[in-house]
Amino acid sequence: MADFKFEPMRSLIYVNVAKEDYRPNLQRWLYKTHVPESISQFEPYVTKYAFYPSFPCPPEGDRFGYAKMQLTEHHWLVSDLDPRLEIKAMAETFPPDVLLWQGNLPEEVVEAMKKGPAPGEDDGDVGNEARKVDIPGANPFIFCFLPMWWEEDLKGKGRNIEDGVNYRWNVAFGFPDGVDKAEGEKWLREEVLPIFINAPECNRVLLSRVKKDINGCAMDFVMEFWFENQSGWYKVAVEDTASLAKPSWAEQDKFPFVKPYHRICSAAVADFTMSNNLQNYHGYITMR
Repeated sequence: MADFKFEPMRSLIYVNVAKEDYRPNLQRWLYKTHVPESISQFEPYVTKYAFYPSFPCPPEGDRFGYAKMQLTEHHWLVSDLDPRLEIKAMAETFPPDVLLWQGNLPEEVVEAMKKGPAPGEDDGDVGNEARKVDIPGANPFIFCFLPMWWEEDLKGKGRNIEDGVNYRWNVAFGFPDGVDKAEGEKWLREEVLPIFINAPECNRVLLSRVKKDINGCAMDFVMEFWFENQSGWYKVAVEDTASLAKPSWAEQDKFPFVKPYHRICSAAVADFTMSNNLQNYHGYITMR
């Protein structure tokens, strides 16, 4: 691998579950099938692979694109999108039903996929195809690549694990097509971020830009806002932002104003997870 570009980076995947009936299916696939297959593929060039289960969806969480299953984190040493990594001795198991369970595709599309591609069509990688979907009832697969380290420390520098519990609201945010990026960022920094920075309920604010050159992700920023609990989140994210004026480019009437699960995805998670898979995964060992 001497000729590969050494490019340490972090990635986040926002995993939703479309309805509670699907949660057992998705959880079984993730831990029984997906974890060991993923480790088999990328263990030589990944240093962290972790699942952070989402706290229960807070009131009005859907309008923030709340991922009700988990936040998946990878730490990469090289780009996973390098074309040389496409040649795999054994493909990963990714049934179309996973896209239904995650809310990436509606049921009628998934059923059509199960029947196989039409003549002349290539079935390809259904996971990658979901990232590009733009059909009614479908939500794109949000896969954000970021610098390995946070780029901006906006509030709470020096906080440590003895300072208290953290309800970490992680947010991927992108502006709608046609919005001037500089103007959008000005709005974010001058109107939105001060609400969180000045709120006593919010004790930490961090920000990084999405590395859009890796996979063309629609998101522009990933941010984290830390609270003590869900009530603190609601006070700031819902009540305090109610005073924000609706921008001309708004896709919904209330903050965050953009289309949920398309231009905003989020999840509130804890600091720690037992699903640090490279270290903690020991197989799908069932309950007696």
